[in-house]
Amino acid sequence: MSEFRLLGPVTVCDTAGGVIAPSGPKQRALLATLVLHAGQLLSVDRLVEELWGSAPPVNASNALQAHVARLRRLLPAPGHEWISTLPTGYLLAPGRASTDVARFTRLSGQGRAALPHDPGQAAQLLQRALSLWRGPALQDSRHGPLCTTEADRLEEQRLTALEALYEASLQCGRSTGITAGLERLSADHPLRERFYDLLMLALYRGGRQAEALGVYERARRHLITTLGIEPGPALRARLEAILNHCPTLTPPPHQTPPPSLHQHPSPTGRSHPSGPLHPSGPARSRGDRTDPMAPPAPACAADPPALSPLTGPAASATSAGLTGPGASVGVPAGSPGGAGLVAPAAGAGCSDLTGSAGPTGSVDLTDLGGSAGFADPAGVAGSADLAGELAHLRARIEELARDQQDLLRRIQRDQAVH
Repeated sequence: MSEFRLLGPVTVCDTAGGVIAPSGPKQRALLATLVLHAGQLLSVDRLVEELWGSAPPVNASNALQAHVARLRRLLPAPGHEWISTLPTGYLLAPGRASTDVARFTRLSGQGRAALPHDPGQAAQLLQRALSLWRGPALQDSRHGPLCTTEADRLEEQRLTALEALYEASLQCGRSTGITAGLERLSADHPLRERFYDLLMLALYRGGRQAEALGVYERARRHLITTLGIEPGPALRARLEAILNHCPTLTPPPHQTPPPSLHQHPSPTGRSHPSGPLHPSGPARSRGDRTDPMAPPAPACAADPPALSPLTGPAASATSAGLTGPGASVGVPAGSPGGAGLVAPAAGAGCSDLTGSAGPTGSVDLTDLGGSAGFADPAGVAGSADLAGELAHLRARIEELARDQQDLLRRIQRDQAVH
Protein backbone atom coordinates (compact mmCIF):
# COMPACT_ATOMS: atom_id res chain seq x y z
CA MET A 1 0.00 0.00 0.00
CA SER A 2 1.36 3.41 -0.97
CA GLU A 3 1.60 6.32 1.44
CA PHE A 4 1.63 10.04 0.79
CA ARG A 5 3.90 11.86 3.23
CA LEU A 6 3.22 15.51 4.01
CA LEU A 7 4.78 15.91 7.47
CA GLY A 8 8.05 17.20 6.08
CA PRO A 9 9.13 17.22 2.43
CA VAL A 10 6.27 16.05 0.20
CA THR A 11 7.02 12.51 -0.98
CA VAL A 12 5.31 9.24 -1.87
CA CYS A 13 6.31 5.86 -0.46
CA ASP A 14 5.49 3.13 -2.98
CA THR A 15 4.54 -0.47 -2.26
CA ALA A 16 8.15 -1.64 -2.63
CA GLY A 17 9.36 0.77 0.05
CA GLY A 18 10.90 3.26 -2.38
CA VAL A 19 10.49 6.99 -1.90
CA ILE A 20 9.26 9.10 -4.82
CA ALA A 21 9.98 12.82 -4.56
CA PRO A 22 8.55 15.34 -7.05
CA SER A 23 11.40 17.26 -8.61
CA GLY A 24 10.24 20.87 -8.32
CA PRO A 25 8.31 23.09 -5.91
CA LYS A 26 5.31 23.41 -8.24
CA GLN A 27 5.09 19.61 -8.57
CA ARG A 28 5.28 19.19 -4.81
CA ALA A 29 2.66 21.89 -4.21
CA LEU A 30 0.33 20.32 -6.78
CA LEU A 31 0.70 16.85 -5.26
CA ALA A 32 0.20 18.18 -1.73
CA THR A 33 -2.94 20.10 -2.75
CA LEU A 34 -4.46 17.09 -4.49
CA VAL A 35 -3.66 14.78 -1.56
CA LEU A 36 -5.07 17.20 1.00
CA HIS A 37 -8.33 17.27 -0.98
CA ALA A 38 -8.29 13.64 -2.08
CA GLY A 39 -11.63 12.56 -3.49
CA GLN A 40 -12.66 16.17 -4.11
CA LEU A 41 -12.82 18.00 -7.40
CA LEU A 42 -10.40 20.92 -7.51
CA SER A 43 -11.14 23.48 -10.21
CA VAL A 44 -8.50 24.67 -12.62
CA ASP A 45 -8.79 28.23 -11.27
CA ARG A 46 -8.24 27.06 -7.70
CA LEU A 47 -5.17 25.03 -8.61
CA VAL A 48 -3.74 27.87 -10.71
CA GLU A 49 -4.10 30.21 -7.74
CA GLU A 50 -2.43 27.67 -5.47
CA LEU A 51 0.59 27.26 -7.76
CA TRP A 52 1.08 30.77 -9.15
CA GLY A 53 -0.90 33.10 -6.91
CA SER A 54 -1.64 36.48 -8.45
CA ALA A 55 0.95 36.08 -11.23
CA PRO A 56 -0.08 33.05 -13.32
CA PRO A 57 1.58 32.33 -16.68
CA VAL A 58 -0.05 33.46 -19.91
CA ASN A 59 -1.61 30.06 -20.61
CA ALA A 60 -2.09 28.86 -17.05
CA SER A 61 -4.45 25.99 -17.86
CA ASN A 62 -1.96 24.43 -20.29
CA ALA A 63 0.89 24.88 -17.78
CA LEU A 64 -1.24 23.18 -15.11
CA GLN A 65 -2.08 20.34 -17.52
CA ALA A 66 1.63 19.80 -18.14
CA HIS A 67 2.33 19.59 -14.39
CA VAL A 68 -0.50 17.08 -13.94
CA ALA A 69 0.85 14.93 -16.78
CA ARG A 70 4.32 14.86 -15.23
CA LEU A 71 2.80 13.99 -11.85
CA ARG A 72 0.84 11.11 -13.39
CA ARG A 73 4.06 9.65 -14.80
CA LEU A 74 5.77 10.03 -11.44
CA LEU A 75 3.20 8.27 -9.26
CA PRO A 76 3.25 4.47 -8.91
CA ALA A 77 0.90 3.28 -11.65
CA PRO A 78 0.13 -0.47 -11.45
CA GLY A 79 -3.60 -1.03 -11.42
CA HIS A 80 -4.66 2.44 -10.32
CA GLU A 81 -5.33 5.78 -11.98
CA TRP A 82 -4.41 8.39 -9.40
CA ILE A 83 -5.48 11.65 -11.05
CA SER A 84 -8.67 12.02 -13.08
CA THR A 85 -9.30 14.87 -15.49
CA LEU A 86 -12.84 16.23 -15.28
CA PRO A 87 -14.49 19.00 -17.34
CA THR A 88 -13.80 21.68 -14.72
CA GLY A 89 -10.72 20.43 -12.93
CA TYR A 90 -8.83 17.49 -11.45
CA LEU A 91 -9.46 14.89 -8.76
CA LEU A 92 -7.06 12.57 -6.95
CA ALA A 93 -8.49 9.16 -6.09
CA PRO A 94 -6.44 7.78 -3.17
CA GLY A 95 -7.70 4.22 -3.44
CA ARG A 96 -6.08 2.21 -0.62
CA ALA A 97 -3.21 4.68 -0.17
CA SER A 98 -2.73 6.22 3.26
CA THR A 99 -1.13 9.43 4.50
CA ASP A 100 1.22 10.17 7.38
CA VAL A 101 -1.19 12.98 8.32
CA ALA A 102 -3.93 10.42 8.97
CA ARG A 103 -1.56 8.30 11.06
CA PHE A 104 -0.44 11.30 13.08
CA THR A 105 -4.02 12.39 13.68
CA ARG A 106 -5.04 8.90 14.80
CA LEU A 107 -2.06 8.31 17.12
CA SER A 108 -2.09 11.77 18.68
CA GLY A 109 -5.85 11.55 19.26
CA GLN A 110 -5.45 8.16 20.94
CA GLY A 111 -2.62 9.55 23.07
CA ARG A 112 -4.63 12.53 24.27
CA ALA A 113 -7.59 10.27 25.03
CA ALA A 114 -5.37 7.95 27.12
CA LEU A 115 -3.73 10.78 29.06
CA PRO A 116 -6.22 11.06 31.98
CA HIS A 117 -6.17 7.36 32.90
CA ASP A 118 -2.90 5.95 31.48
CA PRO A 119 -0.19 8.59 30.99
CA GLY A 120 2.45 5.96 30.23
CA GLN A 121 0.46 4.61 27.28
CA ALA A 122 -0.36 8.17 26.26
CA ALA A 123 3.33 9.03 26.10
CA GLN A 124 4.03 6.01 23.89
CA LEU A 125 1.27 6.94 21.45
CA LEU A 126 2.25 10.61 21.35
CA GLN A 127 5.91 9.74 20.79
CA ARG A 128 4.93 7.53 17.87
CA ALA A 129 2.77 10.31 16.45
CA LEU A 130 5.51 12.94 16.72
CA SER A 131 8.12 10.58 15.26
CA LEU A 132 6.28 10.80 11.93
CA TRP A 133 7.38 14.42 11.51
CA ARG A 134 10.45 14.76 9.24
CA GLY A 135 10.34 18.54 9.11
CA PRO A 136 7.78 21.36 8.81
CA ALA A 137 4.50 20.19 7.33
CA LEU A 138 4.33 20.57 3.53
CA GLN A 139 7.92 21.73 3.46
CA ASP A 140 8.72 23.76 0.32
CA SER A 141 5.09 23.41 -0.82
CA ARG A 142 3.39 26.37 0.84
CA HIS A 143 2.83 28.46 -2.26
CA GLY A 144 -0.88 29.14 -1.99
CA PRO A 145 -3.68 29.52 0.52
CA LEU A 146 -4.72 25.84 0.60
CA CYS A 147 -1.32 24.45 1.57
CA THR A 148 -0.50 27.38 3.85
CA THR A 149 -3.72 26.98 5.82
CA GLU A 150 -3.25 23.23 6.15
CA ALA A 151 0.40 23.58 7.21
CA ASP A 152 -0.61 26.03 9.95
CA ARG A 153 -3.33 23.66 11.14
CA LEU A 154 -0.93 20.71 11.28
CA GLU A 155 1.68 22.75 13.14
CA GLU A 156 -0.94 23.64 15.75
CA GLN A 157 -1.77 19.94 16.12
CA ARG A 158 1.94 19.12 16.52
CA LEU A 159 2.36 21.67 19.30
CA THR A 160 -0.76 20.35 21.03
CA ALA A 161 0.69 16.83 20.86
CA LEU A 162 3.96 18.10 22.35
CA GLU A 163 2.08 19.72 25.22
CA ALA A 164 0.26 16.46 25.89
CA LEU A 165 3.51 14.46 25.72
CA TYR A 166 5.24 16.64 28.32
CA GLU A 167 2.12 16.53 30.49
CA ALA A 168 2.12 12.72 30.27
CA SER A 169 5.76 12.61 31.35
CA LEU A 170 5.04 14.84 34.34
CA GLN A 171 2.03 12.71 35.30
CA CYS A 172 4.36 9.70 35.31
CA GLY A 173 6.50 11.49 37.90
CA ARG A 174 9.17 12.58 35.45
CA SER A 175 10.53 16.08 35.96
CA THR A 176 14.27 15.67 35.41
CA GLY A 177 15.60 15.76 31.88
CA ILE A 178 12.63 17.58 30.33
CA THR A 179 13.22 21.16 31.44
CA ALA A 180 15.68 21.95 28.63
CA GLY A 181 13.16 20.98 25.98
CA LEU A 182 10.44 23.02 27.65
CA GLU A 183 12.80 25.99 27.91
CA ARG A 184 13.38 25.87 24.17
CA LEU A 185 9.69 25.43 23.37
CA SER A 186 8.66 28.34 25.61
CA ALA A 187 11.32 30.51 23.95
CA ASP A 188 10.27 29.49 20.44
CA HIS A 189 6.55 29.90 21.17
CA PRO A 190 6.51 32.74 23.72
CA LEU A 191 2.75 33.38 23.46
CA ARG A 192 1.86 29.76 24.22
CA GLU A 193 1.21 29.77 27.96
CA ARG A 194 0.94 26.00 28.30
CA PHE A 195 4.68 25.51 27.76
CA TYR A 196 5.42 28.02 30.54
CA ASP A 197 2.96 26.20 32.78
CA LEU A 198 4.57 22.79 32.21
CA LEU A 199 8.06 24.25 32.63
CA MET A 200 7.14 25.85 35.96
CA LEU A 201 5.80 22.53 37.23
CA ALA A 202 8.87 20.59 36.07
CA LEU A 203 11.22 23.09 37.71
CA TYR A 204 9.25 23.10 40.97
CA ARG A 205 9.28 19.32 41.18
CA GLY A 206 13.00 19.37 40.53
CA GLY A 207 13.58 21.58 43.58
CA ARG A 208 14.12 24.71 41.50
CA GLN A 209 11.31 26.89 42.82
CA ALA A 210 13.07 30.19 42.26
CA GLU A 211 13.56 29.42 38.58
CA ALA A 212 9.90 28.40 38.31
CA LEU A 213 8.93 31.86 39.63
CA GLY A 214 11.33 33.44 37.16
CA VAL A 215 9.61 31.60 34.29
CA TYR A 216 6.29 33.15 35.31
CA GLU A 217 7.78 36.63 35.38
CA ARG A 218 9.36 36.07 31.96
CA ALA A 219 6.01 34.91 30.55
CA ARG A 220 4.20 37.86 32.11
CA ARG A 221 6.70 40.40 30.79
CA HIS A 222 6.51 38.98 27.27
CA LEU A 223 2.71 38.84 27.21
CA ILE A 224 2.42 42.43 28.46
CA THR A 225 5.03 43.69 26.01
CA THR A 226 3.62 41.83 23.01
CA LEU A 227 -0.13 41.70 23.59
CA GLY A 228 -0.72 44.09 26.48
CA ILE A 229 -2.35 41.39 28.63
CA GLU A 230 -1.55 39.58 31.86
CA PRO A 231 -1.06 35.78 31.96
CA GLY A 232 -4.25 33.74 31.89
CA PRO A 233 -5.97 32.07 34.85
CA ALA A 234 -4.12 28.73 34.47
CA LEU A 235 -0.67 30.31 34.66
CA ARG A 236 -1.67 32.59 37.54
CA ALA A 237 -3.05 29.58 39.41
CA ARG A 238 0.24 27.75 38.88
CA LEU A 239 2.13 30.71 40.37
CA GLU A 240 -0.14 30.77 43.44
CA ALA A 241 0.23 27.01 43.89
CA ILE A 242 4.03 27.27 43.80
CA LEU A 243 4.10 30.19 46.23
CA ASN A 244 1.88 28.23 48.62
CA HIS A 245 3.62 24.87 48.10
CA CYS A 246 0.29 23.35 47.14
CA PRO A 247 0.24 19.55 47.66
CA THR A 248 -1.33 19.07 44.23
CA LEU A 249 2.04 19.99 42.68
CA THR A 250 3.62 16.75 43.88
CA PRO A 251 3.75 13.94 41.30
CA PRO A 252 1.03 11.28 41.44
CA PRO A 253 2.09 8.14 43.36
CA HIS A 254 2.77 4.74 41.81
CA GLN A 255 2.94 5.91 38.22
CA THR A 256 5.01 3.69 35.92
CA PRO A 257 7.39 5.70 33.72
CA PRO A 258 6.69 5.20 30.00
CA PRO A 259 9.36 3.29 28.04
CA SER A 260 12.01 5.16 26.10
CA LEU A 261 11.63 5.56 22.37
CA HIS A 262 14.87 5.63 20.41
CA GLN A 263 15.78 7.28 17.15
CA HIS A 264 18.40 7.28 14.42
CA PRO A 265 19.48 10.33 12.42
CA SER A 266 17.98 10.86 9.00
CA PRO A 267 20.06 9.28 6.24
CA THR A 268 20.19 12.66 4.50
CA GLY A 269 21.86 14.33 7.48
CA ARG A 270 20.63 17.75 6.34
CA SER A 271 18.79 20.52 8.13
CA HIS A 272 15.43 21.47 6.75
CA PRO A 273 15.77 24.36 4.34
CA SER A 274 12.70 26.21 5.58
CA GLY A 275 14.49 27.19 8.76
CA PRO A 276 16.60 25.68 11.51
CA LEU A 277 14.62 22.97 13.25
CA HIS A 278 17.08 22.77 16.10
CA PRO A 279 19.91 25.15 16.88
CA SER A 280 22.52 22.45 17.39
CA GLY A 281 22.09 19.94 14.61
CA PRO A 282 20.16 18.53 11.65
CA ALA A 283 16.75 17.04 11.98
CA ARG A 284 16.02 13.35 12.13
CA SER A 285 13.66 11.28 10.08
CA ARG A 286 11.95 8.87 12.45
CA GLY A 287 9.49 6.26 11.29
CA ASP A 288 6.68 4.59 13.16
CA ARG A 289 8.24 1.17 13.51
CA THR A 290 4.92 -0.60 14.10
CA ASP A 291 3.61 0.54 10.74
CA PRO A 292 4.51 -1.36 7.55
CA MET A 293 4.94 1.95 5.74
CA ALA A 294 7.77 3.16 7.97
CA PRO A 295 10.66 4.59 5.90
CA PRO A 296 13.48 2.20 4.95
CA ALA A 297 15.94 4.04 7.19
CA PRO A 298 16.26 2.32 10.61
CA ALA A 299 13.90 4.00 13.04
CA CYS A 300 14.65 2.58 16.48
CA ALA A 301 17.95 1.23 17.62
CA ALA A 302 19.85 3.29 20.18
CA ASP A 303 19.16 5.76 22.96
CA PRO A 304 19.53 9.42 22.02
CA PRO A 305 22.52 10.97 23.79
CA ALA A 306 21.92 12.61 27.15
CA LEU A 307 22.06 16.37 27.41
CA SER A 308 25.38 17.96 28.03
CA PRO A 309 25.69 19.80 31.36
CA LEU A 310 26.10 22.94 29.26
CA THR A 311 22.85 22.68 27.28
CA GLY A 312 20.37 23.22 30.11
CA PRO A 313 19.11 26.55 31.38
CA ALA A 314 20.34 28.48 34.38
CA ALA A 315 20.19 25.47 36.68
CA SER A 316 23.23 24.11 34.87
CA ALA A 317 25.33 26.96 36.20
CA THR A 318 26.20 25.12 39.42
CA SER A 319 27.52 22.05 37.67
CA ALA A 320 29.41 24.28 35.21
CA GLY A 321 31.11 26.09 38.07
CA LEU A 322 29.84 29.53 37.13
CA THR A 323 29.91 32.50 39.44
CA GLY A 324 28.67 36.02 38.99
CA PRO A 325 26.05 38.49 40.02
CA GLY A 326 23.20 36.15 39.16
CA ALA A 327 24.66 32.90 40.45
CA SER A 328 22.33 32.74 43.44
CA VAL A 329 18.71 32.95 42.45
CA GLY A 330 16.97 31.59 45.54
CA VAL A 331 14.16 33.53 47.17
CA PRO A 332 15.23 34.58 50.67
CA ALA A 333 13.39 32.54 53.26
CA GLY A 334 12.17 35.66 55.05
CA SER A 335 10.86 37.39 51.94
CA PRO A 336 7.12 37.86 51.52
CA GLY A 337 5.70 34.90 49.67
CA GLY A 338 9.10 33.22 49.64
CA ALA A 339 9.06 31.10 52.77
CA GLY A 340 10.99 27.94 52.26
CA LEU A 341 11.96 28.76 48.66
CA VAL A 342 15.67 28.32 48.23
CA ALA A 343 17.96 27.63 45.29
CA PRO A 344 19.54 24.18 44.93
CA ALA A 345 22.76 23.72 46.85
CA ALA A 346 25.99 23.73 44.89
CA GLY A 347 26.43 19.97 44.95
CA ALA A 348 22.83 18.84 45.01
CA GLY A 349 20.58 17.56 42.28
CA CYS A 350 23.27 17.21 39.62
CA SER A 351 21.30 14.65 37.66
CA ASP A 352 18.45 17.14 37.35
CA LEU A 353 20.74 20.06 36.56
CA THR A 354 22.38 18.25 33.68
CA GLY A 355 19.19 16.87 32.19
CA SER A 356 20.20 13.25 32.75
CA ALA A 357 18.36 10.44 31.05
CA GLY A 358 16.40 9.68 34.21
CA PRO A 359 15.35 6.28 35.51
CA THR A 360 15.60 3.27 33.25
CA GLY A 361 12.59 2.90 31.02
CA SER A 362 11.44 6.52 31.12
CA VAL A 363 10.66 8.59 28.06
CA ASP A 364 13.51 10.91 27.08
CA LEU A 365 12.00 14.19 25.92
CA THR A 366 15.23 16.18 25.77
CA ASP A 367 15.31 16.10 21.97
CA LEU A 368 11.70 17.11 21.34
CA GLY A 369 11.92 20.78 22.21
CA GLY A 370 14.10 22.23 19.47
CA SER A 371 13.20 25.38 17.64
CA ALA A 372 10.54 23.43 15.79
CA GLY A 373 10.32 20.57 18.22
CA PHE A 374 12.06 17.99 16.05
CA ALA A 375 14.83 15.67 17.15
CA ASP A 376 18.45 16.71 17.48
CA PRO A 377 20.87 13.87 16.62
CA ALA A 378 23.80 15.73 18.08
CA GLY A 379 22.34 16.20 21.57
CA VAL A 380 25.41 17.83 23.10
CA ALA A 381 27.29 21.04 22.43
CA GLY A 382 30.60 20.75 20.60
CA SER A 383 33.79 22.01 22.19
CA ALA A 384 33.85 24.96 19.81
CA ASP A 385 30.52 26.15 21.23
CA LEU A 386 31.47 26.00 24.91
CA ALA A 387 32.37 29.67 25.17
CA GLY A 388 29.04 30.67 23.68
CA GLU A 389 27.19 28.29 25.99
CA LEU A 390 28.96 29.74 29.04
CA ALA A 391 28.11 33.29 27.99
CA HIS A 392 24.48 32.27 27.43
CA LEU A 393 24.32 30.65 30.87
CA ARG A 394 25.76 33.71 32.59
CA ALA A 395 23.22 35.96 30.87
CA ARG A 396 20.40 33.55 31.72
CA ILE A 397 21.38 33.46 35.41
CA GLU A 398 21.46 37.24 35.59
CA GLU A 399 18.06 37.43 33.86
CA LEU A 400 16.60 34.99 36.38
CA ALA A 401 17.97 37.05 39.24
CA ARG A 402 16.35 40.19 37.80
CA ASP A 403 13.07 38.34 37.25
CA GLN A 404 13.13 37.13 40.84
CA GLN A 405 13.69 40.62 42.22
CA ASP A 406 10.89 42.02 40.04
CA LEU A 407 8.55 39.31 41.27
CA LEU A 408 9.44 39.93 44.92
CA ARG A 409 8.80 43.66 44.53
CA ARG A 410 5.41 42.98 42.98
CA ILE A 411 4.51 40.58 45.78
CA GLN A 412 5.54 43.17 48.39
CA ARG A 413 3.44 45.84 46.65
CA ASP A 414 0.42 43.54 46.49
CA GLN A 415 0.76 42.67 50.17
CA ALA A 416 1.07 46.35 51.09
CA VAL A 417 -2.14 47.12 49.21
CA HIS A 418 -4.07 44.33 50.87
